[in-house]
Amino acid sequence: MARLPRIVIPNQPLHIMHRGNNHQDIFESEEDILRIKDDIKESLLKSKCKLHAYVIMTNHIHLLLTPGDKEQLAIFMQSMANRYVRYFNTKHNRTGTIWEGRYKSCLVDSENYLFILHKYIEMNPIKAGMVKKIEKYTWSSYPHNALGVIDELITEHLLYRRLGKNALLRRKNYKRLFDELDTSRMDKEITDATMRGIVYGHEKFHKKIAKLIERPTRLVTHGGDRKSEAFLNQAG
Repeated sequence: MARLPRIVIPNQPLHIMHRGNNHQDIFESEEDILRIKDDIKESLLKSKCKLHAYVIMTNHIHLLLTPGDKEQLAIFMQSMANRYVRYFNTKHNRTGTIWEGRYKSCLVDSENYLFILHKYIEMNPIKAGMVKKIEKYTWSSYPHNALGVIDELITEHLLYRRLGKNALLRRKNYKRLFDELDTSRMDKEITDATMRGIVYGHEKFHKKIAKLIERPTRLVTHGGDRKSEAFLNQAG
């Protein structure tokens, strides 16, 4: 069965996850991480997409990204992925892809879940046991959002800007909110929504998006009805 088109709404954030083929490590050194950061930077400029949160792990990346439209998203992802493939293959004297098929994404109800997605993304090194304190992990947006380490990749979302009248207050309130939010119950839901290419948000948001795109925005189950499989992977 053909994939349904990827759900993209202009100027609405997406959570994106892209990982190495067969879960292989593709960011093996500081040099690699600096390179993918440069590729992200150049691709943001080329596409005019806006990045609000990210983390670079050893075998995958997470991005919270706002594209102006579907074309901008395609430009960003193709540019970033292709630039890094060329670098990695040249470095290792190899050919072929290093990415595991299509990237995964879900449309995010930013009004209600923006900071939950921030924490979901930035907590990855803790969940993976790479560090014990989030402040110790350099390769994410947390140092910018919470600690004041300027990161030129980041365009602060309007809701982040509303956390305070100045940068110091915004960081203070972000850190407090980050520490207080309990996202443990939502981690699986966010992962499932991303892997299935559906919408992550409140009921009202689902109804709004479903009306815009004229199709279901989440997995629908009907017991033994195998038609529900149509919504298992909408990331096209």
